[in-house]
Amino acid sequence: MTPVEERVRERLLAKREQLADLADERREQQLVELLRRVDGALASLTVGDWGICAVCHEHINDGRLEADPLVKVCIECLSVEDRQSLERDLEAAARIQRSLLPPPRLNHDGWELAFLWEPRGAVSGDHVDLLRPPRDDQPLHILLGDVMGKGVAASFLQAHLHALFRAIAEPEMPLADLLARVNRLFFESTAGASYASMVAARLFPDGRVELANAGHPRPLLADARGVRPVEGSGFPLGLFAEGVYESRELQLNRGETLLVYTDGWTEALVGDEEFGVGRASAALRRASKLGPGDLLAACRREMDTFLAGASRSDDLTLLALRRAA
Repeated sequence: MTPVEERVRERLLAKREQLADLADERREQQLVELLRRVDGALASLTVGDWGICAVCHEHINDGRLEADPLVKVCIECLSVEDRQSLERDLEAAARIQRSLLPPPRLNHDGWELAFLWEPRGAVSGDHVDLLRPPRDDQPLHILLGDVMGKGVAASFLQAHLHALFRAIAEPEMPLADLLARVNRLFFESTAGASYASMVAARLFPDGRVELANAGHPRPLLADARGVRPVEGSGFPLGLFAEGVYESRELQLNRGETLLVYTDGWTEALVGDEEFGVGRASAALRRASKLGPGDLLAACRREMDTFLAGASRSDDLTLLALRRAA
């Protein structure tokens, strides 16, 4: 089996177990029919004809198959009405997802924040959120993450994470505990078939930053000593029911910047060569004196220069946290 087929098979087996339990309890026709479709997809994976369009008999796009393992027809073979319906659904999903985003620029308690969020398609699996404290004397929470996969399926999981963090986060809860609680709930709700990397940050007025990492690329810190990655990481959210996470504290002086990003930046490819952490660090070093919004634009341009017209293959999110001068 290909890596895509292996991932889909694991997801289908997990969902089949859930559906079988529900169908036994409730015996609703829709559940029984969905269980039959899942069994059909598993059988097709076994005999090797899964992912073949029922109309043109060509292989369906891997991204579409990962988003919906039960799909039977490729985009090119959909009827005009079905294509229009799919486009309307995607446009609606994109509007809803964008409505969940925080403001792209914010000044708060001596901090200047900006983020850049660019889906690869209509919707994104990248997660960015800002949780304002209920009182002025409490810290601001910042979240940035990346859900496994792309497209609609990843965007659903991203929205799920958005809801989990907002339901659980409390001003006094240590970030390590917050990630552990979200990890358990995310694992239980996806049966371990999906995962997400995440960086959680808590910003204090005196320049302190509490930081916790769940399997995410290391943030980059631009300070008086130059640019360096911030160490520390735990397992991605959703891989295991029990996850142990640690937090660390940084002290940013005025004018210093912490840059958090998804791997759509550092893993942008030209042939077999990645943009990489080295180029990313150099881009941040050159732009470190700029305001957060201009800094992100400069980092984005350096990636574009590297790509030299080649298209991105992943969602892209950059978030700059600057201690105000």
